[in-house]
Amino acid sequence: MNDAQPPVPDRSSIPDNTQLVQLHDEAAAAVSTPDLRERVRELTARVLHERRMALSELREVVAAIASGVGSGLTARGGEMKDGLKQAVSGLDDAVGSAAQAASYALQEAAEQGKAFKDNELKASLEQLRDLEAQIVDTLKQTASQSGGKLKEELETLSDHLKHSGTRTGTQVREALEQLAGGMKASGAAGRAGLSESASAATARLSQVASGILAALSESLKRQSERLRS
Repeated sequence: MNDAQPPVPDRSSIPDNTQLVQLHDEAAAAVSTPDLRERVRELTARVLHERRMALSELREVVAAIASGVGSGLTARGGEMKDGLKQAVSGLDDAVGSAAQAASYALQEAAEQGKAFKDNELKASLEQLRDLEAQIVDTLKQTASQSGGKLKEELETLSDHLKHSGTRTGTQVREALEQLAGGMKASGAAGRAGLSESASAATARLSQVASGILAALSESLKRQSERLRS
């Protein structure tokens, strides 16, 4: 009987992308640092900002970091459960901050009366909404491609996050609420003191955003309540 486990994901499982391969290797090396959570947070923040990888590429980023940390822990004989928990916490911190920054950018654009196409605005807001699910789903998928203790701990961690939620999910919900309030205020200010064209653009943005945000916020609220019930 063959009891061999599937291999731990390595660089060959990462898409042919130099940034992701480097991220995988840096995540593996981070295992030997004193503060794994902070190191992973820095790595994630850097790849989302300095290297200009978008939040739309979050699945690839999560996969590269999770598999990299898993490879590092396996090679060094590190404590898998604690190491993965620290790494995912660091990643969660960085993504939550990036989500907040993205919401601020939308708010700033709204205050300047920038015109958005309805579908573009909707896509941006839905991208924010889906960040938590992307983290959890990618951890689950990485687990399915792994073996041994890494597979077991990633499955446990993803199941835990699905039911308890993430910092990213909390920050997204707060950001959406703030964004909705800010856009309503921008609409009022536009009607009061901007030119007619700017006022119309701001009012239109506020109308579209408020409707979308209300629906997304309610969806997130129901999801959060369901997961915690």
